[in-house]
Amino acid sequence: MTTGLVIGGMALSQYARATSLARSIAEVDEQSRALAPQIERVNRLAQERAELDLRLGIIARLEKGRAQSVRLMDDLARCVPDHMWLTGANQDAGTSLSLEGATFSNLVVSDFISRLERSPMFANVELDFAERGMVNDREVVKFRVTCQVTPDEPAH
Repeated sequence: MTTGLVIGGMALSQYARATSLARSIAEVDEQSRALAPQIERVNRLAQERAELDLRLGIIARLEKGRAQSVRLMDDLARCVPDHMWLTGANQDAGTSLSLEGATFSNLVVSDFISRLERSPMFANVELDFAERGMVNDREVVKFRVTCQVTPDEPAH
């Protein structure tokens, strides 16, 4: 009989606990339903903020790229010596830049390469070729120089 009372007491205790837990779950579910619109709004605002941050990042990269292009052209113009003409400039998606031009002397090509090497905007300057050619019945030296653009360096 005492075991029956013990088992009955335990069953009653477990029933009371299960009822209490069910009530707690119901209260939490009710609070969750009450907070659902606010949670949805917070999630929507977080998504809108992430989209805005993405847009601002794109704008910042475009702004930086625009300023870098101006700096690149300005610095390149400073490096071109007298009596030299650039006939082509090609930059790949990365930092590699290829410059083609013509002049009357190999010394001018050498001066151009030296100026590029001294500039903080350019690195790894290499002469691809320099060969004699004709432009409008005049003998010239046609050349191609490749280098790396280092836009994060401070302008001088």
